[in-house]
Amino acid sequence: MIGSQPEEVQFLSVSDLIEHREKFKQKQVRLGGNVKAGSIKYSDNRLDLFFDLKQGDALLPVVHHSAAVPDLFGEDSQVIVEGIYENGVFRADNLMTKCASRYEEESQYVPVDKRTL
Repeated sequence: MIGSQPEEVQFLSVSDLIEHREKFKQKQVRLGGNVKAGSIKYSDNRLDLFFDLKQGDALLPVVHHSAAVPDLFGEDSQVIVEGIYENGVFRADNLMTKCASRYEEESQYVPVDKRTL
């Protein structure tokens, strides 16, 4: 649409996404957390990457469809994913390894219940 600005992608905690899943259904969101050790798997053609995103006690299955995976991605690595949550799985269209100096959103995180949306 001409003249419209793209909607900002909201940063959520894994637990907030799971708890408020209906509110964020089919909406692009950004999550951060650690790759759970032992959870990384690839499809036979190596185009689909599956792993569990862990943040505190919350755990979320993630699938990322791309042959390009960041160099620093691995067990226990900190990652940021952007995508859509559907049917209990987060479908990430963007996967980034986290750099503490670059991503400050998590330290400034306000839970969904305390936001004005």
